[in-house]
Amino acid sequence: MAKFAANSHIGRVYGHNEDSVRCEPSKGLFLVADGMGGHASGEVASRIVADTVARHGANGPLADAVLAGHRAVVDAASANVSRSGMGSTVVVARISGGRLEIAWVGDSRGYLFRDHRLERITKDHSLVNLLLERNELSEAEAYRHPQKNVITQTLGHGEPVPSHSSLALRCGDRVLLCSDGLNDELTDGEIGELLAIGSLEQAVDSLVEKALARGGRDNISAVLIEAERADALARWRVWADRPWWPAAVGIGAAVVVAVFVLGARAIGWL
Repeated sequence: MAKFAANSHIGRVYGHNEDSVRCEPSKGLFLVADGMGGHASGEVASRIVADTVARHGANGPLADAVLAGHRAVVDAASANVSRSGMGSTVVVARISGGRLEIAWVGDSRGYLFRDHRLERITKDHSLVNLLLERNELSEAEAYRHPQKNVITQTLGHGEPVPSHSSLALRCGDRVLLCSDGLNDELTDGEIGELLAIGSLEQAVDSLVEKALARGGRDNISAVLIEAERADALARWRVWADRPWWPAAVGIGAAVVVAVFVLGARAIGWL
């Protein structure tokens, strides 16, 4: 089970919001899409992606749902010349049986906040991230880089390859999905500090307010999800994901066998 809060703000510069947010807790599905394109086409693109991914994402691989969103944007752009060139990023999370699955294209992000520590789950499909992976930039340099918003994959353009990750959730974990309007204004350290604040609603509102105070140069969207409890299967998955469990099972089995053999010898069975 999970609870959530969401906030999407137009920011202080643009006249319309090109971000789209979807939260469908009955499906365990949550997403943020960030559109781009003139004449409100970015708004159209992100809405198409959000609707399509939400429709296809309840079952099956999340990457397939993301690619369905890509094809839907391509088809819509082909049908209307005024929307040519529109596109969107997306990050989508699905929570089921205490496990988180996440898929993305572009630079919308997913974070895990656990035990007061923030970990970035996603890796931006961006020029700056490529430079980071080649050790040509530091994190501080990347945050200030003039081309940090140049992305290398977009839904609606080319042949995007969605990235994917999964992990077992623990009770109290918080998962943040956001558009780059948030993390362009705030560092990961600042995001982590604000995620520790009170309720989900308070944390999400604080994130958006802080980004606005920094300038709000883009639309700002955030979805914050908290894992409440895990069923028996989820607890097994959390335990099974720990690296020591095969050794523990082996040792336990060996102890049981040894006790049986000693007992059998004591009563003359062996």
